[in-house]
Amino acid sequence: MKIKKDEVGWLLLFIAPTLILFTLFFILPILFLLASSFTNWDGIDAEFVGFENYIKLFNKKSFVRAITNNLYWCITAALITVPLGLIIALLLSHRSRGWKVFRTVLFVPQVVSSAAIAMLWAAVFNAEYGLLNYILDNIGLSDYKNHNWLGNVRTANAALIGFSLCYVGYFMVIMLAKTASISEDYYDAAKIDGASQIQKDFYITAPLIKSTFFLCIILAVIFNLRQFEYVYLMTAGGPANKTQVLVVYIWNELTVQRLGRGSAAGVIMIALGAMLLLLLRRILKSETYN
Repeated sequence: MKIKKDEVGWLLLFIAPTLILFTLFFILPILFLLASSFTNWDGIDAEFVGFENYIKLFNKKSFVRAITNNLYWCITAALITVPLGLIIALLLSHRSRGWKVFRTVLFVPQVVSSAAIAMLWAAVFNAEYGLLNYILDNIGLSDYKNHNWLGNVRTANAALIGFSLCYVGYFMVIMLAKTASISEDYYDAAKIDGASQIQKDFYITAPLIKSTFFLCIILAVIFNLRQFEYVYLMTAGGPANKTQVLVVYIWNELTVQRLGRGSAAGVIMIALGAMLLLLLRRILKSETYN
């Protein structure tokens, strides 16, 4: 549809508030972040140092570990959390007896404070009084009686990833809502042809919610790329930076007044996120999410 010349003024008038807000709260902060990343800035004085901050960051093992862990979280979410949410959504879409109860129970973590959930699971993993060690001890695995899951370099990351699976309900609800929009005509036709329930799920439901599944993968990657509160409250990036992630690393830089280096880490995080999204877009080969 072509826009008439006399309509251009009105169009600009209507989109001006959005453009102004977008510029003030997105474009300008990013430009400021980029500019400050080339300085040695302590919050008061700023000295231009070029790419020194970026070079120092990539020479630090803790920063490289943070990037690796973020990628680890993203891959786990894309390959485990979201597919698990799809499987549960397909099962609940059958509307079997009690399906609303299961849906509610799985979605409860989404409406509870992230800090409360993190502290609860930190108590579950506690070496002295944690529920997990108590259960393992009572089923005969006495070696884990006093195991420090979050303080051991071998199990800290696995414990955090395992805890994050409780958020599978978020993606389950999104895909379950999409299944409700599928016409019953497809299932009636499949039933006449003698298709089983598994065949209906595999050949009808799954393909028709494919775009929503891809959207959930993108949301999961974005969420795990900016992971902060769970890691900060449960391990603070330890032990020995084993669970370090980018946002926690940036926070640590800012707390010691290394604002220039923190800004450089933020720029790298934005660039990494953009590359991941472009890569996902290409892999999933989906440009629209209906």
